[in-house]
Amino acid sequence: MARSQTLATEIVSSTDSELVFKLRQEYKPHLLPAKAVNSLVSLALVKEDGVEKVKYHKDMWNEKDYSHEGLGKIFKTLNGDYLTAITQPPKTL
Repeated sequence: MARSQTLATEIVSSTDSELVFKLRQEYKPHLLPAKAVNSLVSLALVKEDGVEKVKYHKDMWNEKDYSHEGLGKIFKTLNGDYLTAITQPPKTL
């Protein structure tokens, strides 16, 4: 991926155990035109040893719910477990 840019973020709901937000991102692969994607992300949170962790992660792209089995599930699990540690939210929403 040559570039990824967050265009907009909107919090839909936020509780102690769940965070749901809309995200519009633009992806620019090498040698291909940029494409904007709308996501609806749901994170179920749990506190373990004083640290909040993502217990469940659901990410729908352009109103499509992708697989929760096989390779799709593995990718989503890795994404939910590790992406939050390496990405930073925008300073303002």
